[in-house]
Amino acid sequence: MDRTALFEALRRERAFNVHSHHRPDGFHAALTLQSLLENSYVGWCTPSVPDGTRREEVDAWLRAVRARGYFVWLQRALRELYGLDEPLSFDSWSAYDAAVRSAHADPDWHLRAMRDLCGYETVLLDAFWNPGDDNGHPELFRPAYRVNSFFVAYDPRATDHNGHNALHLSGARARDLEDLLLLLDSELARRHAQGAPVIKCALAYDRSLRFARPDWTRARRAMQPDPAPEDICAFQDALFHHICEKSAELRMPLQIHTGLGLMRDSRAMALRDAIAAHPETTFLLMHGSYPWTADVAGLTHCYPNVWADLCWLPLISTAAAGRALAELMDVCNADRMVWGCDTWTCEESYGAKLAMAQVLSDVLAARVDAGLMSEGDALPFARMLLRENARRLLQPDA
Repeated sequence: MDRTALFEALRRERAFNVHSHHRPDGFHAALTLQSLLENSYVGWCTPSVPDGTRREEVDAWLRAVRARGYFVWLQRALRELYGLDEPLSFDSWSAYDAAVRSAHADPDWHLRAMRDLCGYETVLLDAFWNPGDDNGHPELFRPAYRVNSFFVAYDPRATDHNGHNALHLSGARARDLEDLLLLLDSELARRHAQGAPVIKCALAYDRSLRFARPDWTRARRAMQPDPAPEDICAFQDALFHHICEKSAELRMPLQIHTGLGLMRDSRAMALRDAIAAHPETTFLLMHGSYPWTADVAGLTHCYPNVWADLCWLPLISTAAAGRALAELMDVCNADRMVWGCDTWTCEESYGAKLAMAQVLSDVLAARVDAGLMSEGDALPFARMLLRENARRLLQPDA
């Protein structure tokens, strides 16, 4: 099978992007090359991004990151979007910077790029800076409602890793756990009525994903002065199971960050008991649980309420994403896989779409060449993963 032709077809396919942190309009208006890099994965993984004024700094930085997947796909996106002939270097830095500044002088550029060049028909937005927001663009973004702030609401002074507490966000008070659960239920129902199709949990950055069965007596103690660490853990365990129940009741699938994070019980397999305890809840296990990608394959094989969400994975490691997809095709039904960019900017999102098209074209062509699927099945499979599965799950009435 012609991999190049398949890649070219897939990069142009419309997609239902199930996970993004695309920033509000004002953020994009101020972008330069340096700030774009600083707010990309390659920037977050390096001590500092050079400002482009000193050759030795630019050269050293590029030597360190040039082969890394995060940089490879972002540079490719920049070159394609802005018609840049040369790789990024000290000598071409000013051309890249001018291209970014010029494009974003048009305040609608980032939205047009997402819609027309990335090809997104819908983008689920996890606005961690303002949970449940749609950036004021409901025609493109639908909100994923992030619930991390509730897991620290045992103490009004505590905050999650984004600096939030549900009590502060809502302006409410909670005298006890029952009050807090009423607030949580009310917020979930309100967000669902406003069009949020999913609940998002990113606790893998804060604690283990092993959620014990609820001990409500101990959980209630967490809201008393000076709770023991065991009581706080019990509080969070109980809250997670309650959210699983509400997810099933409201038919809002539960997106869970798995893999990279604390790297201590952040792998998807840590969720096995919770998944088994809530068969009516749809669990979208994000990022392929990298580096433990086999976890998601095993869980999708054994639990029909588990979906494989490959968002971010092709940017983390294109090679790992290819291995994960090939394994998933062996063990998981094709109608339980989805993808999202998981990026802040249109440039990096475009690179994420290219990376996913590369993974799909490589894996599907290899499978066809090996006689494991027909050539006529390859493009329909890709369309299911890129668009149709998410449509069916997240906007069934459309």
